[in-house]
Amino acid sequence: MIGQDMYLIIVILFLVFYIFLGLKKPSTAMVTSPIVSAALFVLCWEESPTAMNLSPFVFVATLLAVSLSRREPDPDEWPQRMAKGILLGLTLIFLVVITAVIFQMGSIIGYLFFGMSMVLIARFGFTSRHAITAYVISTIGSSMRQNLPLPMALESASSGRKDIQARILRGIRKWLLQGYSLSESIKRGYPKCPGYVVAMMSAAEKINQLPQAIKSLESDMIVRANESRKIRPVHPLYPITLVIFVFLLVLALATFILPKFIDVIRELGGVPPSATQFLIHLVNAVNEIGPALAVILALVIFVVIPVSIRTKFRPRRSEKPYLVSRIADFIKWRLPVLHWFENNYSMVQLTELLRLSLMAGCTVNDAIANALNLDTNGCFKKRLAGWLAKVEQGENIAVAAREAGLDRTLAWAFDQQTNQGNTVVILETLESFYRSNYSYRANLARFILWPCVTIMMGLMVGFVVYASFSPLVAILNHMVSLVVP
Repeated sequence: MIGQDMYLIIVILFLVFYIFLGLKKPSTAMVTSPIVSAALFVLCWEESPTAMNLSPFVFVATLLAVSLSRREPDPDEWPQRMAKGILLGLTLIFLVVITAVIFQMGSIIGYLFFGMSMVLIARFGFTSRHAITAYVISTIGSSMRQNLPLPMALESASSGRKDIQARILRGIRKWLLQGYSLSESIKRGYPKCPGYVVAMMSAAEKINQLPQAIKSLESDMIVRANESRKIRPVHPLYPITLVIFVFLLVLALATFILPKFIDVIRELGGVPPSATQFLIHLVNAVNEIGPALAVILALVIFVVIPVSIRTKFRPRRSEKPYLVSRIADFIKWRLPVLHWFENNYSMVQLTELLRLSLMAGCTVNDAIANALNLDTNGCFKKRLAGWLAKVEQGENIAVAAREAGLDRTLAWAFDQQTNQGNTVVILETLESFYRSNYSYRANLARFILWPCVTIMMGLMVGFVVYASFSPLVAILNHMVSLVVP
């Protein structure tokens, strides 16, 4: 009869073999590894518990090996895609299990752990997408500036490589060879490309200004990628994490410890500190609406966070926006601070495309109509459509821009009485102004916000510490007065 150690050795040998097979023959490994892993699990059920627990890792190790295996330039690569999908599903199941286990222990830390894990995963993936897009656009831009045939240049840039950037370049080349335009090839070969990049390229193709648009997009994506890779002295999740843990700590103190201190103080004939009483009343008020807060927390973690992550990773559609995109645009356009950033960012794209359109010899009507294809805020597009309707009715361009609710600087650029013949130059100046102004205001808001958040966190923690320790001080003072006459 085979011993337990022999079963363990057999499982380890299969584990090593399937790691090798997953790297060399991904399709064969994906088909056979679940069967082999299940067979080993059943075989070792009664003979070797250690080997039985190790047998599922044969399948998991195969998934990791297949996802890292070498890919051919052109096939469907279904084993790699399936392996990554199963690994992602297993990761989510693992997080849900941990959430349920911790929640059963009588705490909401499980839900919070799951939500924060999802946010961190999405943050990493979104940062990576900025870097990938910057590389793809830079490669296309450099190839066009060197007047190289784009399919040949993309093939040369991706040859001998198996990373995700090379696969994207090969996908774009595939659709270019089939006769599609560059914007359509990027949309098909790189489905996760940000919507505003595809929209800008599509609009620039119509006016034969694609190289200039790619140059601007290239610099913009490099700035975004570098910004996302910067190390922040304080992570945005830190205040949220601190507030959550302080709240849990206060909840425990105000439920189990502080009431006993207050009872002791009252038995000694003293008056409980007002800060401690206020903290207990606040916690009791929160406990009264506890079920409603639990429902809201569950909705945020299991509905709002997944939807926001999905929205982040799903490119926007400029021609037919998603319902979530329309709702988000409506909300951001009407909030005080976000409205300014949305309008400013939309003006950057608008002035850039208007300048390129006028340089290509388009009329103002055609330039505005082409700008409607950009991936800008939906409410801003309505104003832009109103401007186009007024211009087509024969109204003055500058007056129509003001009546449509667009920025006065745009109306000034098209004012023929003061800036006759200088519209293109002024639009270039406005584009640079809006771009730098956006970065300046974003950094200014960050530099103002973090000190305020730090002060608020300090005040919150200080109040909790004072309310928690003041009963002990009151009890000690009363005991000292009893001992020392």
